Amino acid sequence: MIKKPFHYGGTVDNQHFCNRTSEIKELTTDIDTGLNLLLYAPRRFGKTSLVLHTLKQTKYKYIFLDFMSIVDEYEFINEYFNAISKSLDTTADKVVEFFKKILKVKPNITVDFDISGNPSFKLNFLHKENATVLKEVLELPYLYAKYHNKKVVVIFDEFQEVVNLEIEDKLRAVLQHHEDMVSYIFLGSKKSIMTNLFFDRSKPFYKSVKHIPIDKIGFNNWQKYIKNGFETNNKKIEDNHIKMILEVSKGFPYYTQQIASELFNMTEKVVVSEVVQEAIDSILEKEEDLFLNEWNHLSQQQKKALKFLIHFGGENIYQKEKMVEYNFTSSSLKKAIEGLVAKDVIDTKKSRFYLQDPLFELYLSRM
Repeated sequence: MIKKPFHYGGTVDNQHFCNRTSEIKELTTDIDTGLNLLLYAPRRFGKTSLVLHTLKQTKYKYIFLDFMSIVDEYEFINEYFNAISKSLDTTADKVVEFFKKILKVKPNITVDFDISGNPSFKLNFLHKENATVLKEVLELPYLYAKYHNKKVVVIFDEFQEVVNLEIEDKLRAVLQHHEDMVSYIFLGSKKSIMTNLFFDRSKPFYKSVKHIPIDKIGFNNWQKYIKNGFETNNKKIEDNHIKMILEVSKGFPYYTQQIASELFNMTEKVVVSEVVQEAIDSILEKEEDLFLNEWNHLSQQQKKALKFLIHFGGENIYQKEKMVEYNFTSSSLKKAIEGLVAKDVIDTKKSRFYLQDPLFELYLSRM
């Protein structure tokens, strides 16, 4: 049976992980030093995989919590408590016994098991007790680290969603006292919100982290990785075909793996250019509902501005003749651009505006 050499959808590790050598080295050093870290990048850029892959190579216990599905403070308390409990790698009885020993408040702890015997932990308390229980749960990683004299790392994924819970002040008030025993890594996919959270003087988390930029994985690394994936399964792909993949994916790990996987499945022995294009077209078709939903959430001016940016390559966009061609004034274009930046649809680098999602850009260019 042929093992699929490419993986996308969820975190990537081991043989499916490509490069990031310098980022792993920097992350490891910073975690060893005890720094709190900030990483933000568009969805599907591989930041979660990078952090988890790095931590699995260290000696540290880590706790992972994804904020994306959490709807209120009460749910945050229980989801975080469950994530902490599961990280302890011991029996459910011992977890409950440990927390009853160190918690000042005494909420009822219940444990449920799924069909595979995996436990999930819940605190039963009244909503009016939120403030007290929240503070207690936030202290748990620190109390655990002190109790065992072991450093702990906490990863908060999609942390921009914390603004909807309105608990930034409460989190910061507690977390700032954990610096000697607990390191926090904040991940986010919405740059506009994350920069506001950590770089606005009026915000609780202002200047509380080191920011680690994540760049695209280079051609040479992808070339080696993709070639190896094909060749170990007795298939062949040439450099020009890898280049075709990367011209579309722009080095995004998710899309690069997705296109390579689709192409691998469609190739019997040797990759040909026509099949590369078929693989890309197939993926665009599969992603169409997602892209249409994103498109339909934009205003008419924002839609027109996106087509404008794609047409002119995002450069020198305020040139009069360019704006005239699309019936923009400088103020109307500026307003549309600001709206797209706020929605994290576009970003700017070296005075050039670009779409954050490369396949969304390709989809729009074919409309």
